[in-house]
Amino acid sequence: MFPVRTFVSELRAANLLEEVRWRNGVYCPRCRAEYVIQYGSYPMFQRYLCEDCDRTFNDQTGTVFEHSALALRK
Repeated sequence: MFPVRTFVSELRAANLLEEVRWRNGVYCPRCRAEYVIQYGSYPMFQRYLCEDCDRTFNDQTGTVFEHSALALRK
């Protein structure tokens, strides 16, 4: 478990999600290709572009947080 102080801000929660999700390197959640480039960003999430399937995704894509209206820190 993570200490409660870890989630005092949305930015810290977003950084933790990024570290946990991409601990083995960034890959496309659709086609599993590892040929991705950084492609802009949202306020807290890095946006990526897959060079194989030309789809964009971010750190939340394909997770339970993807369409959630709740903040990550909650």
